Amino acid sequence: MRGVRCDVFTVADDLPQNAFIDLSLRLGEGRSQDDKKSIGDALFAAMQDYLAEPLQQPHFALSFEIREINASLSWKKNAIHPRLRQG
Repeated sequence: MRGVRCDVFTVADDLPQNAFIDLSLRLGEGRSQDDKKSIGDALFAAMQDYLAEPLQQPHFALSFEIREINASLSWKKNAIHPRLRQG
């Protein structure tokens, strides 16, 4: 999981009380469209429950997107995965 704090941002009409959470889930290839949709629906419902209070405010926005990683266009080099496979 990664989080990035944005100290400088503009939302809609640029009012200082505006706030947002923009979430992105990156998945490797191989899951069906139905599986991705089910995962997205469940996660977005959980996010809406968790953020019910701010979502009632007129200055809060929530967005969520699932992105599929194309394996042939994704380069990685690390020692973490082999260590984790040793279990």
